Amino acid sequence: MDGAAPIACSATTLHAIDHIAIAVPVRNEAARLPKLLSALGVAAAMAPLPVRVLMLVNNTTDASAAIARAFDHPALEVQVATVDFAPEDASAGRARGLAMRMAAMSRGLLMTTDADTVPDPMWIASALNTGNAGADLVCGRIAARVPRVIATPSGARITNAERSYSLLLHEIRHRMDQVAGRQAIGSARPHYMESGACMAIRADAFISVGGLPDLHHSEDRAMVHRAEMGGLVVRYCDAMKARVSGRLRGRAIGGMAECLRQRMSDADPLADQAMLPPELLAKLWRDAMAGRGVMFPDRSRPHGPQMRASDLEAALPVLTHLFDETIRPQFDDWQSRNRVVAA
Repeated sequence: MDGAAPIACSATTLHAIDHIAIAVPVRNEAARLPKLLSALGVAAAMAPLPVRVLMLVNNTTDASAAIARAFDHPALEVQVATVDFAPEDASAGRARGLAMRMAAMSRGLLMTTDADTVPDPMWIASALNTGNAGADLVCGRIAARVPRVIATPSGARITNAERSYSLLLHEIRHRMDQVAGRQAIGSARPHYMESGACMAIRADAFISVGGLPDLHHSEDRAMVHRAEMGGLVVRYCDAMKARVSGRLRGRAIGGMAECLRQRMSDADPLADQAMLPPELLAKLWRDAMAGRGVMFPDRSRPHGPQMRASDLEAALPVLTHLFDETIRPQFDDWQSRNRVVAA
């Protein structure tokens, strides 16, 4: 492929952002909600625009709604809505989708997080700065302390296997993104975390691509993929940070708590569904080098049989060889040629 791909430009008209709206799905979170609200108040005070949060309290039997209504902070407007989904529709993904649709207003920066999350004081300001710099969708970093999981042999095994494998996978993805024009040539590798606990999108862009995908879980990753498919500019912001609870008894079916428990109990735990086998990555790279404008696969679902810890361990040498012997030298050659073109 000759010639540098154009850097991704927004598929929507970039209006000036004039307010911040935060959508939070809430289900029986009375114990953790005060920490979230306090953190949002601090972050709102650091933002130069009006900030409101919509708490969608769904299928709840505790005092979550009352706690949210009673919270008062001069920098944060709190709105509370309540709903009871039918049992088959009661999920974090569906609740987040409805909350975001209710909160979205033109010219706003629409943010979302979880009720058991504690955003950083610069969470809002960092997302706003990235949006003002041209991003349509901003993915921040999340962190969690899970010592009980890592203390188990299976939890340590899958954690170490994923860490080694995902490092190479993200290096490959970053090179594909540069070839396709989704990331600037020579840019730093993004963190590639795509979590609904730490995400922001221009409300107009959110509406233009059809909103949040209608899924019970993994709706956050599906949102990023939908944005990419719709030609939106996606950026990964290191300064936009949030701490998630890492609890083992959560509210969401198919959520983080369920995943953590599985990692503690299964001797050969399932890997993150975003882990792709070497043969698929090799094909994607060939397509990228052939100039076929390949899109990185949707991270909200596995592509083929979902890999396990043992699969990652067996595939790591294969992926390392692919990267060292094929992808890195081919990309270095492509980069040197296209830097000359760009100059």
